Amino acid sequence: MKKVTLSLSLLAASLLADSIVDLNPVSVTATGVEESVLEQPLSIATKDEDEIKLDQVIFQKDLLNSLSGVRIEQTGSVIGHMTSIRMPMGTGPYYLFMQDGIPVQSSGFFNHNGLAYTTFESATSVEVLKGAGTALYGSDAVAAVVNVKSAKMPSKTKEVSVKAMAGSYGYGSVGLEMSDTIDEKSAYRANASYMHSDGWREHTKTDRGEANIRYDRELSSDTDLKVIFNASKTVAEQADSFSDEKYIEDGSTLASDDPAYYTALEKSDVRRKFDYARVSAEFTNYTFNDLEMTFTPYVRYNRNRYVATWEANLPSNDNEIYTAGFLQRNVYTQDWGRVIFGFDSEYTESSEKYTQDFDITTTGWNPKTYVAGPLYDYDVTYIAVAPYIHTEYDITKALRLTAGLRYDYNHYKYDNNLEDNSYDASGVYFRPADRSDTFTHWSPKLSLSYMATKDLNLYARYANGFRVPQASRLYSVKAGYEDINLDSEKSNTYEVGMKKNFGAKSFVELAAYYMTVKDTITKDKTLGGYKNGGESIHKGVEATLATDITKEVATKLAYSYSIHNYNNDPDYGDNEIAQAPRTLLNARLFYRPNAVHGLTIMGEMQYTSKWWMEDTHEEGEYRGYTIGNLKADYIVNKNITLFGKVTNITDKRYATAAKYAYGSYSYTPGDPRSFYAGLSYKW
Repeated sequence: MKKVTLSLSLLAASLLADSIVDLNPVSVTATGVEESVLEQPLSIATKDEDEIKLDQVIFQKDLLNSLSGVRIEQTGSVIGHMTSIRMPMGTGPYYLFMQDGIPVQSSGFFNHNGLAYTTFESATSVEVLKGAGTALYGSDAVAAVVNVKSAKMPSKTKEVSVKAMAGSYGYGSVGLEMSDTIDEKSAYRANASYMHSDGWREHTKTDRGEANIRYDRELSSDTDLKVIFNASKTVAEQADSFSDEKYIEDGSTLASDDPAYYTALEKSDVRRKFDYARVSAEFTNYTFNDLEMTFTPYVRYNRNRYVATWEANLPSNDNEIYTAGFLQRNVYTQDWGRVIFGFDSEYTESSEKYTQDFDITTTGWNPKTYVAGPLYDYDVTYIAVAPYIHTEYDITKALRLTAGLRYDYNHYKYDNNLEDNSYDASGVYFRPADRSDTFTHWSPKLSLSYMATKDLNLYARYANGFRVPQASRLYSVKAGYEDINLDSEKSNTYEVGMKKNFGAKSFVELAAYYMTVKDTITKDKTLGGYKNGGESIHKGVEATLATDITKEVATKLAYSYSIHNYNNDPDYGDNEIAQAPRTLLNARLFYRPNAVHGLTIMGEMQYTSKWWMEDTHEEGEYRGYTIGNLKADYIVNKNITLFGKVTNITDKRYATAAKYAYGSYSYTPGDPRSFYAGLSYKW
């Protein structure tokens, strides 16, 4: 099976080696097995290594925003981000972020900045499975699964490369990569990079390092081993949003227009700190005919530290998480189809320290006095076990039925390190007594795929998904919510789609979806606690078109139109949800002139339509934005590559986030025009 898959991949690569854009994308995320995107009965967007290199990734948005229906926006902490994929822009745990097929965080401890844990700057490919995941994925795989691939396969001969890049506002980065064959049965690839930026606004300085190591070994004729180590460390200063849009229109570089923010800087270390490391060992065995077995143990470390600048009392957070996991997957292949079955499991220990670092009496609405000391201090042990089965049956040569089922068991054991059922001095924070919570869920999946021709796939899909309440929602309790018990959110995704190859010239993918989310965990605007709410409806269409117009010119379009509504909500009725542009468009034009061999130039346009500022619609809409970028690389010879880009060419002044909440406006400014250039040397 391995040799067949590899030969097919090499054949596809050789046939399309001269194509500027990827016209026959392959993906591994849906089933864990590499296969053509064309043949899969679901919506999955991919980006290959060549296009990623041209994008010269600095932020998460550079890696992902060219994919249909995907919108990533950086927050005030620069490397922090919010995500919108088939959902409004927000911080909710509706996305499963993975690296090399393994989640980068436990589902019970979701961090909306989760892509900062990945080594996204050195990614070699990325895949986004949209809608609820297949049976291989459980909690948080509600709206999308995002899989970032790190080090690619090691080289057969020794390769060493160094890369350096510099740009506007004190940006600089340097990276080193090495790969070689150790002996006839083993090889490695390793890379490391460091990035620094002063930031274009006050208090947006960032320092970040990444490292990846991959070791491949043939243990026997029937068993292969792949060991992967990923690590990243980020220290990012954190600017505020503006309450008055004129600061954006005037191009202000201030960190905030609120004097209280500068007071916070005097009192607190207002920086985001992300630490991440993971090592995994993937054993793949082919001893039995028609059966491929994969065993993947891993250990993972996450740490997230910040000052909650959105809270008037400026508490500090320190969340440290240790995880041991084991994934087991089997692929049984027959003439009639295949069965993929196995289980996921992990054991996590987490410590949460939420601290008032100094005495403070707040002003304004509902003033309180907070005394220095712990607000929350607790430990959580989390166990997750999930068996699953995914079956594909060929009814005819053209018609395939796919059915999947997954059972998730998620268990929390919470230990309070402060006085049980107590409050802090302000009476705002409540510390529940020790307890345990268990959540279980069955997730059915079903799809039908009709390959009308070898180049045309028509499909229909249903997938159920869910997400467990986060530990912080269960145990970081506010006064007034002492007895609240949260349930899991549940989702149902219905999707129809079409994928079509037009010879070796074009690839088209269309999808229309309808998704419901029930029992949404929402924040009470009065008391600040969390509770289960009602239902929301999310629907839309997505389109991708990649075309080689000539040998020199190619285009790639990624389009989506979506509408997100409450469903009979007691406060908002059926209103359209805020922070949700209806239209996203990324248009790319590639030019590879015959007259200058090795040169590729790309012009890019990114359009985001208007969105409601808040859910009642009383404050109107923000206008959206359109920006343009220009990117290029030039392979001078087999050793030297030059590259550079200009982002926001017109120096557009706009907000990436704009909302009205708690009686005030908030605008997060987009980046101004920036210039970058770099060089890569390989030997």
